Amino acid sequence: MHAKPFRFVKDRRLLDVSQADLEAQLKRAMRIRDKTSEANEAVILIRDLKAQIDERIQAANNRDITRRGEELKAALSKVEEEIYQVRNRSNQDPLNYPIKLNNKLAALLGVVENGDGRPTRQSYAVFDELSQRLAVQLQELERVLARDLEAFNRRLRDRNLPPVERKPAEELRRIAAQE
Repeated sequence: MHAKPFRFVKDRRLLDVSQADLEAQLKRAMRIRDKTSEANEAVILIRDLKAQIDERIQAANNRDITRRGEELKAALSKVEEEIYQVRNRSNQDPLNYPIKLNNKLAALLGVVENGDGRPTRQSYAVFDELSQRLAVQLQELERVLARDLEAFNRRLRDRNLPPVERKPAEELRRIAAQE
C-alpha cells in the first residue's frame, strides 16, 4: 500500500460556512468525544473495581468484609448510575428509564456533528452543563476511592488478602475491548 498526500477542502456549496466555523465544529466535537470517553472510562473502572470486590468477598468468607464490600459497591454503583443508565437491557428500555450523562454527551456529539457549521450557543451551554455534572460524579468517585476503597483495602490486608487495585486506564480499555 502506498501513502499519498491529500487535503480536505470545503464543499463549494457551503457559502455561509467559513473555515473557522468548520474548525470550531471539529474542536467542539473532539471535546465532547473526550468527555464521553471520560464518562465511559469511569464506568469501566467502576465495573472492574466491583468485580474485584466480589472476588475479595468470596475469598475472605468473612461477614465484616462482605458487609464493607457491599457498602463500597453500593457507593460505586451510585456514581455509575448517574453516569450510565444501568437498567437498559432492551431496545425498549430507554423509553422506560432516562438516559444518563454518557448518553447525553453522545447525543450532543451527534447534534454538533450534524451538518457543516459552527456549533450553536446552545450546544456550548449544554456541553458546559453536562461537563459540570460529570465533574461532580468524577469527584465523588475519587472521594469513594480515596476514603472507602482505602478503608476496605486495609481490612483486606489485615486478613492477608490482596487489595483491590485501580488499574490504569489503558489496561481497562484493553479489557473492555475484549468483552
